[in-house]
Parts: sequence; C-alpha cells; structure tokens
Amino acid sequence: MPHSIHQLFEHLLSQWSDLPAVEHNNHSITYLELNQRANQLAFEIQQKAPESVIIGISTTRSIDMVIAMLAILKSGKAYLPLNPTYPNARLLELIDNAELEFILCDYSEEQFFNKLELNAVTYQSVKNQEIANHSFPFFEERAYVLYTSGSTGKPKGVCLGHAALLNLIQWQSTNSNAGIGTRTLQFAPLTFDASFEDIFSTLITGGTIVLIEEQWLIEPEKLLRFIDQQKINRIFLPFVALQFLTDTAIAQNIYPQSLQYVMTAGEQLKITPQLVSFFSKLSNAVLFNQYGPTETHVCTCLRLDGDPQQWPALPSIGIPLPNTQIHIVDEEAKEVDHGVVGELWVSGVCLANGYLNNPSMTHEKFVDWTDAKGQIQRIYKTGDLAKYLPDGNIEFLGRKDDQVKIAGHRIEPAELELILTNQTGVSQAVVLAQDHNNGLKRLVAYLIANPQQVNQESIRMALKKILPDYMIPAVFVFLDEFPKTSSGKVDRKALPKPDRRRPVLSQLYKAPQTTLEKNIATLWSDLLQWDTIGLNDHFFELGGSSLLAINCIARLRNEYQITIPITTLYQYPTIDGLVNWLKHGHQKNE
Repeated sequence: MPHSIHQLFEHLLSQWSDLPAVEHNNHSITYLELNQRANQLAFEIQQKAPESVIIGISTTRSIDMVIAMLAILKSGKAYLPLNPTYPNARLLELIDNAELEFILCDYSEEQFFNKLELNAVTYQSVKNQEIANHSFPFFEERAYVLYTSGSTGKPKGVCLGHAALLNLIQWQSTNSNAGIGTRTLQFAPLTFDASFEDIFSTLITGGTIVLIEEQWLIEPEKLLRFIDQQKINRIFLPFVALQFLTDTAIAQNIYPQSLQYVMTAGEQLKITPQLVSFFSKLSNAVLFNQYGPTETHVCTCLRLDGDPQQWPALPSIGIPLPNTQIHIVDEEAKEVDHGVVGELWVSGVCLANGYLNNPSMTHEKFVDWTDAKGQIQRIYKTGDLAKYLPDGNIEFLGRKDDQVKIAGHRIEPAELELILTNQTGVSQAVVLAQDHNNGLKRLVAYLIANPQQVNQESIRMALKKILPDYMIPAVFVFLDEFPKTSSGKVDRKALPKPDRRRPVLSQLYKAPQTTLEKNIATLWSDLLQWDTIGLNDHFFELGGSSLLAINCIARLRNEYQITIPITTLYQYPTIDGLVNWLKHGHQKNE
C-alpha cells in the first residue's frame, strides 16, 4: 500500500499512462510525460538541494507548476507555494520562517526570486533525460506547508502530511463518479489547500486537470464560457465565487451542461434563489459542501443532489470523512449531547503535524485530550462553534473568537491590529469584519492616531507594501477613543458604523458632469459606501476589491448596458479613466 501521494500516483500510472493529465493554453501532456518530467525535476532538486526539507514553488499557473508539485513530493521534500504578486515584505516573512533556500519557477521569475535571496531552479534549466521512478527518503508528516494569518501578528505555516492527504483523495475518489476522462478546472491558487484536492484527486483517477488564465478567474462570464467550451465536469471553488458564477449564468443565460460536480468550501454555504435556479438548469450536477480549516484540510462533507428547490437554505457541513472524528465540547472540554452548541474539535488521520517552527502555537492548538471513554486522542481546536443534528449531520454556527473569512481567506484581526499599531502615528487599532454589499464582508479598521501623521490614504499605501490585497481593510475609521465595556475592554459591538463621507485624499474632489460619469459615480457610491465619488478617485484605494470589481462590471452591464472587461477597471480605476476608455470606441453594448 503506498505511503505517500507520489507513490500512489506511480502505483496507478500504468492504468492511464497515455491519457491527457494536464492542459493549458491548447497544450497538454500525458500522464507518462508528467511522470517523466517530474522525475527529471525531482532528480535536479536532489542534486541542487539535498539537505533542504522544504522547496518553494511559484504559484504562477502553468503545466510546469503541476509538474513541480509532483517533483517536489517525489524528491522527498515538502512544497511551499509563494505568490510573486505578494509584497516582498510578506514573502520575506514566509521565507525566513520556513528557512527556505530554493524555489522552482519559470525563468521569467528567476531574477525576482533571486532578489529575495532564494536559489531559483527554473523549469527550463532541467535536463531532458530518461530517469526512472526513484524512492527518495521522505518525511511522512510533511507534504506541503501553507501559511495562514496568525493571531500573534505573524503568519503561521501549517504542515500537512502524506497520511492526511492520502485519506482525503482516496475518500474523494470513492465518493464521486469522477474518473477517467473527467475534466477538472484548476481554480484555487496553490496558496489555498483546495488546490491540492482538485489537482491530486484528479491525478489518481485518470482525469484531466485544465488550467485557466489567472485573470479569467475574476471574470465570471469568461469563466462560464470556458467551462462550457472546454466541457469541464468538475470545479472546486469558494462560495463567494460560486455566488458570482450563478448570478452571471442567469444574467447571460449560460448553463454549462457538462458540469457534474461542484465542490465549495471556505465559508457558510447559502442556497440562494440564484443557486437554486442555476442547479435546476443543469442536467445532473451535484453540489458538495466541504468543511475543514487549513490544519485538517477537508474533514466533513455534505452532498446535495436531487431537486435544488428542496435544498435547505443554510445547509449543514455534513458528516466526518473516514478516519476522522468530530467532537463538540463545552468550556470544560467535555463532549456535549446532540443538539447542544459547543466548540468543534477534530481528531484522526486528517490532522496537520503542527505549525512550522512554532512549537508554542502547535502545543496550544494541537493537544492530547482524554475523551469520555478515557482514551487519549490528539485533537485540533478549530475555534468554530457547531452542534450535531438528530440525523448525524453537523451544523456550523460561526466562530467563538474574532477570526474572519474574507473571500475565502482566513484572517486573524489580531495580526492586522498589531501591524497597524506598528505604523507611524497609530497608537491603537481594532479590526472588524462587517457585512457589506450583496452579502459580502469587508474589513473595517478603527484607529486612534495622530491626524498630523496618518490618514486613510497614507495608511493604505503603507499596508500595501507589507500585506496582500485581501488583508488590507476597505475602510479606516479614526476615533479619539474606543468605547469600553464595564471591565475596561474595548466594546467592539459599540464601535460606530463607518461614516459615508468621502475620505481625505491627495487628489481634490472633481464632480461628475455627464450622464455617464454620474451613472458610474452613483454605482461606485453604492458599492463602496461613500456619499460622493470624484472623477479622479481610485476605485481600489476607496476600498474596492476584486469581488466588488466583479460586482461593478456586472451592474454596469445589467443596469446601463455597458460591457467593460474587468481588466479594464484595473487598468483605468477612475471614473475619468473609464469614460475616456469608452469614448475611444472600446464600449461593447449588449
């Protein structure tokens, strides 16, 4: 029986060696080619980095990226994804914590990673030679390292091992009809744990991984048409992306009949009317609601099939996967009866090994626990609230602490608060996630700061140098003091809602004049929650996000019959810029 992901891949290879394994931009490689090229790269890794335990991998999508994932595992190492679009300061933090020395990347990224003091092994430098499968020694407890937001102010690296991942993909292969010929769209970035599931659950069943251009992931109409044209059968995506996909499908009347399996995770699934309409128009599509923090990957799942009209509005997270146990416990660490709310703890083969080079946090979250039968089990404390339902399914009920999810990304407000208080002029900070537009959440930072040293624009620019975009608050509220509870703690519930008045910006306010300018300004005002928007105000510097950009493009089309590619909004993120772009004949009317 194989004891690692790569051994399982090699064990099954002969069954589909000549079938297409990965496709991208009209290019494809077979399973045999994938295995051979991964062997060549694994040999190169062993030659250049024999002592390294962890090897970095660029998240830039390509066939080589998939080869590199498999090669790192074959070389006996663990992979650590690094996103070259992140600020250098953030990447250096991860590199330093992981004690990383080598990264696999395209030759076009070599200089970038060299500047981060990493030894770049480029895909193009690997020798094309016949190399047989070779069993390099490997660490069973470490297949990959993924970083999440940390409450101590530093990101923490979750180390997941081969046993947990084998359990996951073997369950996946036996609980879906996906197999030889199934075409899976690779949606999640490598920094998300779902990327492992969609790639390797495909590679051990003889299916084909279909890669897509990065920018299409934030263009729902292009994504839908790609799914339809490429006959995609399976996709893994967060609920918020599924929401935009279904909204666009209805608006554009695009219902890819090839789609059979949709897996969603990362946030509370809501069965909206749009979701019901979308799945009702598909022939035999099944929706899977998966649950699991990065520290366990998927540990429960609910299957929704049949008539979508009968699906519950707020589905449960289902039942535990095989070899996984879910415990609902009270404040005294005792399991509660079914129907009683408690904290969700996880035990079993799915648990991560812990946090990389962070023993104190590992010992805090992964503990030995004595159950009611007197048996000692290693468990992970999720911090999630839940309860068992009478039918054995588990209902997710939110968090017991302040941790939030923004567009599928897990964020610890405490990390942001520490970073904010380290900025010049800021003495105190509180960060909340608040409901925003169309069911989305946004981060709001409340600051006590010196107005002579800091404002919304300056603090945003400072954060852009050290944090990825999804972690930067949409709004900054400046207060003289924070409301307090009777015990002297900050009363988070009493913090005021953000003022809609346009913030102080470097550019002067210039009012919209034409009907088109006024229409876009009205739309932006509603999306971004500011009372006025000037012609030269920057969409993203006023709190715009990739999800709000998708919403903006959809509403321009639906309300004003103006179709603008989402990339254009990134190129011309002001009303003046968009209007000028449209004046030069780029507009497409529907």
